[in-house]
Amino acid sequence: MKYFLILTFLFLISCEKKEKLFSEISPLQSNIDFSNDLNENDKFNLVEYLYFYNGGGVTTGDINNDGLIDIYISSNQGLNKLYLNKGGFVFEDISKTAGVQSKGEWKTGVSMIDINGDGFLDIYQTRLGGYKNISGKNELYINNGDLTFSERGIEYGLDFEGFSTHAAFFDYDSDGDLDMYLLNHSVHTERSYGNSNLRFNKSEKSGDKLFRNEISEGSLKFVDVSDESGILSSNIGYGLGISISDINRDGCDDIYISNDFRENDYLYINNCDGTFSESLESYINYTSRFSMGNDISDINNDAYPDIMVLDMLPQDEYVLKSSAGEDSYEIYKMKLDFGFNKQFTKNTLQLNNGNSSFSEISQLLGIHATDWSWSTLIEDFDLDGNNDVYVTNGIVKRPNDMDYISFLSNEMISGGLVQNPSLKNIDLLKEMPDGRVANYAFKNLSGFRFSDVSEEWGLDFEGYSNGATYDDFDNDGDNDLIINNINDNAILYNNNTKNENSNHIKFIFNGEGFNVYVVGAKVTIWSDGKSYYKENFLNKGFMSSRSSEIVFGLGDSNLIDSIQVLWPSKKNQTLYDVATNQTIKLNENEATQKNQKSKLNSQTVFFDVSDKNLLEYSHNENLFNDFNRERLIPYMISREGPAIAIADVNGDNINDVFIGSPSFQKSKLFIGNENKKFTLSDQNDIREDLLSEDVDALFFDADADNDLDLYVVSGGNEFSETTNSLKDRLYINDDGFFKKQKGLPQIIQNNSVVINYDYNLDGYEDLFVGGRVISNNYGKKPSSYLLLNQKNGNFKIDKIFTDLGMITDAKWEDINGDGIKDLITCGDWNNINLFYNYGTSLVKDSSFIGNDLFGWWFSIETADLNNDGRMDLIIGNIGNNTKLKPSVNNLIRMYINDFDNNSKSENIITYMLNGKEYPLANKDELTKELNYLKRDFFYYKDFAGLEINEIFSEKILSESEILFVNDFNSKVLINRGSEFEQINLPLISQIAPVRDIQVLDFNNDNTEDILLVGNNSNVSTYFGSFESSYGILLKGNGDGTFDYINQKKSGLKLRGDVTKILPLDKNKSKFVIGKNNDKISIISLDNEK
Repeated sequence: MKYFLILTFLFLISCEKKEKLFSEISPLQSNIDFSNDLNENDKFNLVEYLYFYNGGGVTTGDINNDGLIDIYISSNQGLNKLYLNKGGFVFEDISKTAGVQSKGEWKTGVSMIDINGDGFLDIYQTRLGGYKNISGKNELYINNGDLTFSERGIEYGLDFEGFSTHAAFFDYDSDGDLDMYLLNHSVHTERSYGNSNLRFNKSEKSGDKLFRNEISEGSLKFVDVSDESGILSSNIGYGLGISISDINRDGCDDIYISNDFRENDYLYINNCDGTFSESLESYINYTSRFSMGNDISDINNDAYPDIMVLDMLPQDEYVLKSSAGEDSYEIYKMKLDFGFNKQFTKNTLQLNNGNSSFSEISQLLGIHATDWSWSTLIEDFDLDGNNDVYVTNGIVKRPNDMDYISFLSNEMISGGLVQNPSLKNIDLLKEMPDGRVANYAFKNLSGFRFSDVSEEWGLDFEGYSNGATYDDFDNDGDNDLIINNINDNAILYNNNTKNENSNHIKFIFNGEGFNVYVVGAKVTIWSDGKSYYKENFLNKGFMSSRSSEIVFGLGDSNLIDSIQVLWPSKKNQTLYDVATNQTIKLNENEATQKNQKSKLNSQTVFFDVSDKNLLEYSHNENLFNDFNRERLIPYMISREGPAIAIADVNGDNINDVFIGSPSFQKSKLFIGNENKKFTLSDQNDIREDLLSEDVDALFFDADADNDLDLYVVSGGNEFSETTNSLKDRLYINDDGFFKKQKGLPQIIQNNSVVINYDYNLDGYEDLFVGGRVISNNYGKKPSSYLLLNQKNGNFKIDKIFTDLGMITDAKWEDINGDGIKDLITCGDWNNINLFYNYGTSLVKDSSFIGNDLFGWWFSIETADLNNDGRMDLIIGNIGNNTKLKPSVNNLIRMYINDFDNNSKSENIITYMLNGKEYPLANKDELTKELNYLKRDFFYYKDFAGLEINEIFSEKILSESEILFVNDFNSKVLINRGSEFEQINLPLISQIAPVRDIQVLDFNNDNTEDILLVGNNSNVSTYFGSFESSYGILLKGNGDGTFDYINQKKSGLKLRGDVTKILPLDKNKSKFVIGKNNDKISIISLDNEK
């Protein structure tokens, strides 16, 4: 009985222990005993060569055509190894007999490709050469077909000597053979510093190169065609990652290059004529800063390839605060002025919108911070139909440790490096902390939701993992993993995915001509109403590549409706009614249809008609920088214009447009004409108010004379509270001429919004004016005002709201159905506030809305979204594409107090992580604002990882004014009669701040739809930039829920900081788009030829 109980207990324990998705295959079983061991010495180390710790690559492919995928691994200083797959995860080391050990001094990336079209995979090894005491040329090992290889780099013209990282092989000119892009990297020299024009200076050793394969012309030779093809080849490119993809789906293969340090990443769009156009800034708003490995694949199953680039942002609080952070805003702006694109230290996931634009959403997905990362692999590892993400991590020593950087600076200043030359190399490494980090795996839950499953999947190895790739080593239909580690054994993982609800299909390609493995083929699958898209490009993983076999995960689908193959030769092939869980060999000679380049469907909802010259205006911000005065605020308040008001001011039944400008730029009134264009009206009084920063405007009948007058709100945060430039202005319409009226109360502050309504029902329009901020005191509550119309164009203060906070928007709307409009406000660090209007007074009662909606709110709109006769709310928030993720249990707080007794308040923002409260600011940012802290925290390690109550006393924290937020989601609030039901807008709506909202019925189905606009690029560099929206169109379902209309269908491509959208005409067929520091745009529901 005792033994029975023991066995039962052990059985129960084993049942509880769930098998992980991946299991490590022991080197004793696999015979893969490779370790990339580094030997640092005085002559060659990280100080001498900045990429000493980058590691080596790994490549996979079937070198002997026996149906099993083999492995070749690159060693920086030791011997490379080639492992022949014998089946059952058993491999044989044939490196020496095969002749591919590559005995050179510093090897980097590796690829397996059939370069000469003989049906056998060859090997290309890139190297560092011609640098200090390191020599060596890139090597090409030609497969002899008998498990031996011959090095023939010179013969093929690929024996480049320089600073190579990796190579990519693809048929860029569609001539049937494989060409090569050689990715090189610079090293720090005086010539690598300066403005962006340096990218046009050619560098022989460090500049990238494009080689055209001339084998189809009868010559076994590669020719450098970089210059004539439009490839940049300078010494400011620090190339660390390369991927090939048909980014814009035009049938021609494009190139993405991730560059370390200050140089932009490169996006080369193939012009389909043998040339490329570097187009990154026209497609992508911002990138990673220290761009490392990258991958391109479709993460949301819309058949457009998305781009992921890795960086080195840590999750760990101690490492984060002890490492170098973002540039200050001044340095960031200086780099922009030097011609570089926006870059921030984080992983980026560029979502392909299908219209030559990308939205960066890594923070929305929660995959932005994986520490010192190298390989990113986007692949469906669990075969559920969604591509997951795997990331390798770790660096032997952290050269960005701030205490190390300070030590280095102090040694240089004191002359220690001159007096003791040995400190220049190996001894300096002792001052760097270890950079061992766990690898990450993220499961794709839906295309826009990812979950960290590193431990659950058995992939959380902690070490220094660099090169990695995937392939199906045991031919069971799922992709396994091989990882190259520094100073540790390479890791081979077996994927244990079972076929229950994890169906798959695998493709093997057989091509005609020299491209035998059909690099560049594209496959689209349709099954159960879903589409899946993959491309046959080999570069996968940092300095790594994989075989040409493609595996699709299909979840619980048992039958594929159709499969479409687009061959590099432009042939098409279609298969129908295909069973899952099988391997299909696709033969190009069976594809008979020549592909006709598809014409993009031009029938979109909206059309950009800005080029019709209907309305010409450019908003040009002055150079005021809020961060120079308030270092710790999250974003600028001085960049909230332009102000726009639209109405028929001259009674001709055609709308006119007022556009309010920033300080030192004239505001303008445009009069609409019958030809649908606008003429500038000379308005002297408006023109003279040049110093005010116009942030909102309103046409309304102030004096009850049946024409429309103009109220303009002043804001901006630039001027002090005693400056007349902060006064709002009222212009009375005098037969088309707007005269400045002195009928407003003496209110001098930064305001944000004005709305009109006869709140006391006396027949005259009254005003609510929202206060935005108190100048140089972000967080302190400004007053807002209810202005009562005195029936002669003069107004008096009827009510002062002293506790509303920093208001950003407001609306009058009848919420309780009594026929009288009530007041709703929203704001920064604020709840949604509701004031019931009783005709003689406004009474606050936010319980109807709820008291748990504290956010960074920007906008409010009202409409009956579910056709029940009650007015609902749409409220625009900052969104969830941010580093901070507030919730009821994880508040973001702001402590406002005079922390250093200098008679000025400071604002300390904190966030919660694992139940602990940390300051948002790092040591440098905090000590610049509060100098006395330098005495308490001399070293960065003393500050790193401290909670807020370990930096400041409980007394001063408790005495502070504390604001908080618990929700960053933009929402709809559905009026249920007795309360509002909160519904988050679709996840795609959370990718950027929603600065303004329009409600319309674009498809004429008698159900209201929503158009959201936004972005904000004027934010603290900690946050990066909030500019991933191009305008979001949501189709209403009539029940308060909405479906996203993608950018390609909507036609929306509203780039920039969009702060306003207003209908230009009375039937809402055209809309004016106001952008901060940019030109006005106009979109139309009609395609005006």
